[in-house]
Amino acid sequence: MLKIKNIFLLTVLFLITNLDALAQGCAQCKAQIESSEDNGLSLGNGLNYGITLLMLSPYIIMFVIFRKQIFRFFSEFSGMWKK
Repeated sequence: MLKIKNIFLLTVLFLITNLDALAQGCAQCKAQIESSEDNGLSLGNGLNYGITLLMLSPYIIMFVIFRKQIFRFFSEFSGMWKK
């Protein structure tokens, strides 16, 4: 019963807090939008470029960490078709 009460109180506390403080935005996207005007890009192109930069780094990190497993998977996958 105490666990349910704590979860309920935490949920109520979360709902009554100021949600504007949680919606601060992405600093990289904001910087890219501001610099897109200086480089002659449109707003959409600058935003897409910023999102691409943000999404590319995790994939590169995951590839570096798991490159052996990735290559092993593709070599096994290509071996399935040779039989």
